Formats: sequence, C-alpha cells, structure tokens
Amino acid sequence: MLSLLPLVLSLATPAHAQDCDAKVLTKSMVDASPVQVADLFVKLAACDPAAARKVAPEQLLRVLPGADGDKAAVAAVQVGATDALKKWMDTMISGDRSRTIAALGTVCNSVPEVKTYLLATKEQLGEQFWTERWYRSLADCGGDDVGAILAAALDKGSGADKTRYFGILETYARSQGVKALPKLVELEARFTDVETQTYVIQAFPDVAQVGSEGGMDIKAAQAASQAIQGLAPTLGPKVVEAARVALQSLGDEAAADALAGERFREVRQDDGHLIWGVVLVESASCKKGTQTWRRVHTAMVDEHGQTWPDQLQDKVQTSVETGWELSLGAKCKTEESLSWNLPSEPFADTAAYKTWRDGIIGGLDSSEVAKSWQLDHDPLSL
Repeated sequence: MLSLLPLVLSLATPAHAQDCDAKVLTKSMVDASPVQVADLFVKLAACDPAAARKVAPEQLLRVLPGADGDKAAVAAVQVGATDALKKWMDTMISGDRSRTIAALGTVCNSVPEVKTYLLATKEQLGEQFWTERWYRSLADCGGDDVGAILAAALDKGSGADKTRYFGILETYARSQGVKALPKLVELEARFTDVETQTYVIQAFPDVAQVGSEGGMDIKAAQAASQAIQGLAPTLGPKVVEAARVALQSLGDEAAADALAGERFREVRQDDGHLIWGVVLVESASCKKGTQTWRRVHTAMVDEHGQTWPDQLQDKVQTSVETGWELSLGAKCKTEESLSWNLPSEPFADTAAYKTWRDGIIGGLDSSEVAKSWQLDHDPLSL
C-alpha cells in the first residue's frame, strides 16, 4: 500500500496563504473529472480545512477508490468531514472499503484524529464495525484503549462466525505486541477445540509482527517463543504441529525441533528419547548383469526427541553414510541403488520397531532377486 506519511506531514501544518488559493482549488475540483478529485481535495484540505469540510459531502462522493482515494479519506478525517467520508465509503464494494479502512489504520498512530475517528466508529457503527471489518484498521493502532476493545470481543468467544473471531485475534496480537501474550496464553487454555487452539497459536507470530513491512520485532519474537514453549506440554498433537510452524516463523528452529518430543509424548521414552528405525535396501546388478543381488540393512534409531518425521531421513542418511559400508555396487562392479524405508511416527518400544522392520522386510519382492542377505546394525544414535 502506498505510504500516506507525506500526506500526514503536509496536513500537519496549515499552508501559507501565498502557497494556495482555496477558491481556485474549490472551483478546479468542481470542474475536475473523478480521477482528479481526490488529489484536489487533499490539496484543499491542506490549504483550507474549513473549505474542504464544506465541499466534502458533495465532492467525496465523486472520489474513485484507490491509492488517491485513501489519501482523501485521511484528509477528510483530519478536516472533520467524517459524516461525508462514511457516506462515500458506504457506496464502495467490500474490497474497496476494506482497502480504505486499512489505509486509515496505517496512519492510526501518527494521526491522532484518525485514531479518535476509528475508535469512535466502534460505538457509532455497532455490529457493522465487525461485519464490515472496521476492526482490522486497529491492527496498526497501539494503546490500551484499542487493546480493551479487541480483548472484550475475544472474551465473548468465537460463536458461529469463527472467521471473524480469528481476524480479531490477529488484529489484537498485531496491535498490542508483547502485551498481547498474557491474553493469548489465557485463550489457549480456555478453548478445547483443536481448530480454535490452532488459530490462537498462529497468532503468536503476529505479536512479533512477522510478515510486516517493518520486519520482525526480535525481542517480541523471543518472548512469543518462550510463551509457546511454556504451553507446549498442555497442547494436543495437532496443535503442537501448529506450534512448531509458529516457532519456525519466529526464527526459533531449535525450539521448533524440540517440540517433536511433545508431539509424540505418548511414545516418548522415560529419558525423553524417541525410538525410530530404518530399513535400507541396497540392490545391484551382478554377475555381468545376469543376477540381481540385494543386501538389507536394518537398525533401530535412538533419537533425543528433537527430530520430526520430515527431518528423519536426512539425519539417518548422514549417520549411515559415515558409519555403514554400502559397497554392493562396488562388489558387483556396477552402480547400486538404495531404497530408504523409514517410519512415519516413532515407536512405543523396541518390540514395535521389530514388528515394523519385519513387516518391511517381509513385503520386499524377491521374485527376481538371486541373492539376498540381511545385516542388522547396532542402533543409530542421533
């Protein structure tokens, strides 16, 4: 979105008489096409706020939605033409209105009149404030007054319109920053359904402004990460998965990895480790291509509770390549092929691992294999 800061600066100080002519600007606006009206209105607002306020009821209705229209909206608020602004915005389609509301929000903290106006709309519009997503404009507004409005809405619960609730949740987190964390922790404990708990966890990165133009707030990110880690032992499996993603977006990869132990706490060992396994099938064409030989490598994998299923193969492969002899291809003087078999989840105990291992081996096709043997390796430690 085009920055409105230059406009804010220009309207902050009234123009000198020699710099503008309100009568000329007013006449030019009346004669102008809709494409030109917004720019002329902004100039008139900077030149003579009273004159701009006077023509606003008629001229704002001619303004076209868009970047220039957003500037005109800010100018209208600054000169006190809020009734005219509301009538103009009522004529917009939903997407254009949302854009202008968001534009007002971007200058909320830098233009006192805009913040006052946005807070007033909550009382003036009632339910419309929520249904037309005016609350979204508060994402860039700090302050306890804004926080109180949004927190009160969150305390009412999600109800039937969960999309709105989740939007308010994000807006609250972005608006309040670190101050939002106690409420987010409270909400995470309050809700029991997985969907809502997941959305609450996803709001923690918003506290640190992840994805914003200004970049992530590092200190807020650290605080949000610590809060998520504190909640982790109370979260169900699916919510822990969402917490992992949240920690990754906060830049805390180590904490995200450590949540693997919480995700699989039901099969986590007493020492905090997880039991995985690997069956590696090594095949090669031997005897001058007349026979296929196969060597099956197996091992239990003892892991410190910091590896997720999508990370397992890379870690196992690194360990295998440095510790096992994979030489069937060299033995047959040809290229070998490797087929990796890894579980999707850790095992409860060694017996479960062996059952899985034997099932993988039993399912191998031996119809065209002339020679096959199995090597059971010592457990791999990751």
